[in-house]
Order: sequence, then structure tokens, then C-alpha cells
Amino acid sequence: MPLWAGLSPCAKALNAAWAPPPAAPCAGPFDLVQRARMRYTSWVMKSPEILAPAGNREHLETACLYGAEAVYLGVQGDSNLRAGARNFSPDELAGAVAYAHAAGVRVYLALNSYPHDAQMDLLPELVLLARDAGVDAFIVADIGVLSLARELAPGVPLHLSTQANAVNSRAVRAWEALGVSRVILARELGREEIARIRAGTGAELEIFVHGGVCISVSGRCLVSSYLNGRDANRGSCTQPCRWDYALVERTRQGQYLPVFEEDGHTFLYNSKDLCLLPVAGEVFGLGLDGLKIEGRNRTALYVATVVQAYRQARDAWARDPAGFAVKGEWVGEVMKASNRGYFTGFFHGTPGHDGVGYDFRGYAHTHHLAARVIGTGQGATVFEARNPLVEGMELEWLSRDGRREFFTLTKPVVGGSAVRGVKPGEVFSLGTAFAPIPGELVRKPLSEGDRVLGLRA
Repeated sequence: MPLWAGLSPCAKALNAAWAPPPAAPCAGPFDLVQRARMRYTSWVMKSPEILAPAGNREHLETACLYGAEAVYLGVQGDSNLRAGARNFSPDELAGAVAYAHAAGVRVYLALNSYPHDAQMDLLPELVLLARDAGVDAFIVADIGVLSLARELAPGVPLHLSTQANAVNSRAVRAWEALGVSRVILARELGREEIARIRAGTGAELEIFVHGGVCISVSGRCLVSSYLNGRDANRGSCTQPCRWDYALVERTRQGQYLPVFEEDGHTFLYNSKDLCLLPVAGEVFGLGLDGLKIEGRNRTALYVATVVQAYRQARDAWARDPAGFAVKGEWVGEVMKASNRGYFTGFFHGTPGHDGVGYDFRGYAHTHHLAARVIGTGQGATVFEARNPLVEGMELEWLSRDGRREFFTLTKPVVGGSAVRGVKPGEVFSLGTAFAPIPGELVRKPLSEGDRVLGLRA
């Protein structure tokens, strides 16, 4: 049965954008990897960990609940490339690490900016703080930061950020000689290139499998600095690649001339989001150590939905690699999460125009977060509303074990009184036929009214 059977027309419409190019005979290293996979050799049968973004404490807890085996996070400031995320304060870091470890989840601290000397002077204190908090690895890009981390925290493993743009096995071996234990490969690599690097090095390897993609090589971009004075390489990117552009002629100030490409497109270099779930079997068979999901600026619902889909796929592959097939329900789930349209990046070759979202008008999603479970008791479930809710709405509970349960919002109670509607941030209780646990999420379909109100996913 085709992967897209049973999906919505919207999901089916993306089939063309996701479909790999016509099959060509496998040759070279990738062919060897494929044959090795069928023989079940130990290194190809390695089960890669699912890494989730943790932009704040709630995202961390959500990732742990919905199947992440590791999370990556940053501390407030410009030591990481998501300075705009809420991130963690220095005082919150130890508690975050302890929470994740209690859940059996590893924590990798992003120190992957390219700091100038003024910023470098602030890093020793952070490195020592993170070492004492028990982080499981530092993610670094700059060789100076690498050197500092080795000096001050020699027992903490070092992971090389994708920002360092490792694209060949010799580079991986060179970084390994400098003390790096894992290399997060550049996004600009195809499957045969990844297979060749896997065959040519003993270092741990990790790739991005889902989320936003920078239009610049490995995200090293100067456009934000040029237009806004905010350095993407030090965590302050304003994402000018997502903007809608027009022309202004010098003698006609104030008169905006649209930039018309083919079919009236005006988005010049806005990449679609990466999604390797449709080719997950090929990805899992490459013998990688980590599969990373981008999204520290996204929502808790995004984290829960995408992490669980990839975890379910990975677990299914681990149980039966030879019989593995991607399920339409997994793909359907990531379709519901916020995205800019999907493509498979460089995995099947250099992308063309199909990799650019020319008609981008903001994130697409079919659902948004309705509420979060915060407690149970006395025959009722206690929720915190995240978007306006009205009695009679159909809601969907997302269980940590993958179950989905639809229910109707009926007689919610706020402050001891039954109400017809619940405001964002209000705590309400409700009798439910299911037994959720704190931290689980409830979502609702996105309606036209929600779009008008501009509610977040």
C-alpha cells in the first residue's frame, strides 16, 4: 500500500515534493552499507537515539514524556545559536539536567556559537557550571570553545555542531583527533556521502532528520547581520530568508515593486522544512548514533508530535529492520505539526526549486495546543488551557504511549463553577473516560476562527 494511502488530500498533495528522484543503481559505499544491513552486522544494526529540542523547561518535560532519549538545550545568552529561545537560566540548568536524568534522558548543552573574545571571556563560568550540573556532552563549533571545554571539563564528551560543516571522513577523523567523540554532520550531505563517512570513521555520527533548514551552508549566514545588525553565528538570527521581498527603485521612494519570479513568487530563498520520515528505513540503516529534530523555537505540541512519530518509527525498525515500512499515520502526525512545507533535503541529491517555499505565508499546521494536563483526582482531570476553549469543542488527548482519544469538552469547571468557555491560562477540571498523566497534551483542530485570531500552534 502506498505510504500516502489514507492520508488527507492536503497530505497527499505533498507526495510529489517528498518523492525521491527516480531510482538509480546503488554503487560504491552505499551499496556496501545496504548489503551489510541485510546481513545484520552489528554496527549497521545500531539503534540511533532520538534527540529532541528543549527550548525551555516545558519543552524538556514534554520531550522526556513523549519518547526522546536525549535533549539538547541552551543557556540564556549568546553561547548558543538559539539566543531567541526562552532557554534556561544558569540557575535552572542543574534542575533541568536532574529532571532529564531521572527520566533516563541524556542532556547535551549547545555551546555552538562563534564567540568573539568578549563573549569567550564569559564561557569559562558556564562550562564549569554545566560540568558540575552533569550535562552529558557539549555541542561545540568553534575550535576555541572546544579547547576551553577540554581544558575545564575534560570528562565531558564533545559533540561537533553541524555549524562546523563536516562533510568528509577525513574531517571527521581530524575532529576526533582533537577530542570530539561525536560529529553532527552537515545538512548538505546525501545518503551515499553519509554512508561513506560512516564506513571511514569510528566516531559517533549524528544527522538532522526534521525541522527548519537554513538556506546558507550549515547555517553560517551573514544576511541577518547585514540587514539588522544581529549575528546569526552568535545566536541572534532574524531569519531574513523567510521574508517576503519587494523592490524599491531609487528615484521612486515609497513605491514598492513586487519581485515576480515564475508564477508570481516573491520568496527568494525560503527553504522548506526537512523531513526524513518518509525515507526513515534508509536513514535508520546507515549506522548512525543520533537523529536530531530541530525546533528549540517551536511549541510543546510540535515537540510531542514530532518526537513521538520518529520514536515510534525507530522502535518499529529496531524490532524488525527487514520488514520495516513507514506508516502513513506517522507521516500524518508530522503533517499536523507546524511546518513550512516538507522536503527530504539533500538526502536523495541536491534539491532544486522543490526545496524552496515560494508561496510561504507562515507556518502551516492543522492542529494546535488546547490544554496541558496538570493533575488528576476525585474522578476528574485537571488541565491548563493554552488556547480559548468553548463547550462542545472536539478535543484529542495525546497519550505518551501513542494512543489517541477524542472527547468533547463538556461542562468544564473553573474555580468550582461550570462554565461555557475557558480562557488561555485558566485551570479547569473535566471528567474524562481516559486516565492521563501530568504533562500530557490535548490538541484541537485549527479552525478558521483560530486563524483570524492568530493563535499559536
